[in-house]
Amino acid sequence: MRCLRVSVIASLLATVSALNSQSSPKKQPLKDYTFAVATERVWTDTGLDLKSGDRVHVYGKVVACEGQTRSEKAHLPLPSAPAGSLLVKLHGESNPILASPDADLPIIENGRLYLGINGWHCHGTISVKVHVEWHQSKTPAK
Repeated sequence: MRCLRVSVIASLLATVSALNSQSSPKKQPLKDYTFAVATERVWTDTGLDLKSGDRVHVYGKVVACEGQTRSEKAHLPLPSAPAGSLLVKLHGESNPILASPDADLPIIENGRLYLGINGWHCHGTISVKVHVEWHQSKTPAK
């Protein structure tokens, strides 16, 4: 009799657990992130995989850099941007985008978010805040 009760209770718990996992909505990842982007690294991989339809807001300051010579400026990741400014890119090999003081990026194709500093002879770390509006794909009703 005791074995039967234990079996019934275990069966009920398994059923409740299965129902909860089916009816509860999928958890969305966090929307707000903070990264420390060090000047020693060319690019910092945020680990954020973005999908078409997402929107990313990046907020960051400019870090101090020693004076860039004209020849050095031509070799910066984004020569048209000020030295020490925050940069973003959405693929490992894509062109960087200026993100200082902030950037608002609609994601049109899947990619991964990278953060970097535009400059050589720069010192310190930039604290970067990233807000992601995750696209909610609509599934057709059954």
